Amino acid sequence: MKKYAIAAAAIGSLAISQPGLAQDTAEDPPKVTIEVHEADEGDEGEDDFFGMGADEDNPFAMAIIGALISTMFQADPLTADAEARLPQAQQVAGSLVPEGVYGAMMTEMLDSFTSPIFEMAKMGGGMSADDLAIYTGLSTDQTGSLSSEERSELTAIFDPVHEERATADMSKVTALVGEVFEIIEPGMREGLSKAYAARFTDAELAELNAFFATPTGAKYAAQSLPVQADKHVIAGMMQSVPTLLERLPQVVEAIESNEGNGLPEPRRYDDLTPSEQRRAAALLGVEQTMLRESMAMAEAMEEEVMIEDAWEPTIDEDDDAIDSAADDAADAMEDAAAE
Repeated sequence: MKKYAIAAAAIGSLAISQPGLAQDTAEDPPKVTIEVHEADEGDEGEDDFFGMGADEDNPFAMAIIGALISTMFQADPLTADAEARLPQAQQVAGSLVPEGVYGAMMTEMLDSFTSPIFEMAKMGGGMSADDLAIYTGLSTDQTGSLSSEERSELTAIFDPVHEERATADMSKVTALVGEVFEIIEPGMREGLSKAYAARFTDAELAELNAFFATPTGAKYAAQSLPVQADKHVIAGMMQSVPTLLERLPQVVEAIESNEGNGLPEPRRYDDLTPSEQRRAAALLGVEQTMLRESMAMAEAMEEEVMIEDAWEPTIDEDDDAIDSAADDAADAMEDAAAE
């Protein structure tokens, strides 16, 4: 497992405010240094964030991570004209994203997505075969052969409030999603204000605000976000899922493949000129012979991984065949014993 360490200087740079980062200065921007190194012996199994021996329960580490992420996304500063339009744009953004609407919209959207799936799960016979296998300690082969009626009966025996608990858990998740997006909402409203100030003129912003002041405009503004979570919209999107799933393997293959981009592969040690070899070794603080050997070893390991990936489907098929043969042999032995 890899550990990530942030240099102490990074902490100070995270304290810089957004306006400060947006200003043009003659000085070099503050730098954040991140070191990556392998875990020491005995570190296996630790949830170590940024080399601090910290996991999600460490508020200091999480604050550093949050601050680092927030400084990664910085927009260009507004022009003077856009700054002058900002009050009008804030009025537009306030109409489009009134307080509390974002959390309510995402809660409704989650419900639109999950309700049909949840209802289907409830029709499936209570606890799933996997859940029953975990609960009873039996194999999935044994629980997988149960009918939905048998699973429903077992669910009533083992967990009479199974459905109520599942409903309560879903309600809890939905409420938490609403809370999360309520936290995001003010930042979204601020960003929307600046985006409208940059993209619309004074006259256009005035027309938008005049429209939003009418009953129809006010209703449109209030519903512009929530309507995206409407079940009709979700149903329309879901109609594209079969085509998306059909296309997805090709998309994944295109992303993973380096072919067709017209770019050369990274250069190996022997591809470098003598001067480049010397300079690379000097920059890395190692001897040239060590760098040559290290890069050759890395190349060999990369090729080994590629070979393993290429053979993995065949290995999986062989494993399935072995498992199937073992099951057949076990069945034959049981039949012989019964006779």
